[in-house]
Amino acid sequence: MRIVRSGFLGLVLSVAAGCGSGAPATFPHQLLAADGHAILLDDVKVIVNNTDLTDDDKRAQLRDLGIDDEKLIDALLTL
Repeated sequence: MRIVRSGFLGLVLSVAAGCGSGAPATFPHQLLAADGHAILLDDVKVIVNNTDLTDDDKRAQLRDLGIDDEKLIDALLTL
């Protein structure tokens, strides 16, 4: 009985070790900046929802983030 429990525990630990490995997930249509890093929606939200920034400031920060499509920037600012 003790061998079965330790085998089960080993299985559970090995499965748990593989979950949340910290490797970034990639998606087929993921928005990428010019340098290849992923543009995260959370980063966009922080900029768009910042009431201390003017629209021009928000546009500049979205460009700095790696978004260069002006139509996309316009759409993001209307959220």
